[in-house]
Amino acid sequence: MQTRLTTEVLKRIVPTAWHDSLRRLLGPRQPRSANLRFDAFGAAQPNMPSPYEFQISHSNPLEELGAKYRPTKRLHNYLVYYWAHFRDIRHQVRSVLEIGLETDRSMRMWEEFFPRAEIIGVDIDPKCRNFEGDRRRVFIGDQSDQTFLERVSREVTHGFDVVIDDGSHLVRHQIASFEFLFPKMSSHGIYVIEDTGACVQDFNLATVNAMKKLVNSIMYWPRGFPPEKWTNLATFGDEARWIDSHIVGIAFYRWMVVILKGQNPQDNPFLIHSAEPSQSTRA
Repeated sequence: MQTRLTTEVLKRIVPTAWHDSLRRLLGPRQPRSANLRFDAFGAAQPNMPSPYEFQISHSNPLEELGAKYRPTKRLHNYLVYYWAHFRDIRHQVRSVLEIGLETDRSMRMWEEFFPRAEIIGVDIDPKCRNFEGDRRRVFIGDQSDQTFLERVSREVTHGFDVVIDDGSHLVRHQIASFEFLFPKMSSHGIYVIEDTGACVQDFNLATVNAMKKLVNSIMYWPRGFPPEKWTNLATFGDEARWIDSHIVGIAFYRWMVVILKGQNPQDNPFLIHSAEPSQSTRA
């Protein structure tokens, strides 16, 4: 038989100092206001940005460009996270591929934010071709068509530095586009999948769960290799898959996934590099 956590029960099992806090936590749900935030115990707090948001959005030129061009990704609060990942590479990026346009707002924002990059847009609507100009190019086609994506990829000789999937939002398209385009990116490209989860009716988080599996590659360890010699693990042997050696990080935000391509584990400059790849030790 379950015991209801009434105030009288709380008084018997919980120290007095916690009575009020726990009663607020376990009591009736308080109405939410657009002008208030609530702490863990339901107490109203001023609606101030979290310390993390303030830290990465302070003096954020991308937020300013978002206010100027007003792309829909601004409404999802994606720009604060884009700034965290793009701020140190904005002047080195040479090519940006964005799947899914609808308007030219996002393309123009990226064109101004990445001053040396070619901004390549992909959409199934032929009207989007009108968005071309200056450093903006548009290809009309379906992101689920690998022949089409191959043609687009050939237009960038050194690989995409940034890929942003804001296309169909269908799980099968998001996963297939990633699997095809990620290997074609430049050696340290950044791949972003926007709009995952319930906001696009992916209630089972199929795309997110597929991307979670990449953590195993980021953490790849050759079977039998001695842990105490981790500084000698500067390269992987033949048993490692391609993805094990070419992914270095992944970040999950609300409705958004960011995947970092790199040289795993060689990007760590403090490892001891030998002439031969480190092989696993088999029993």
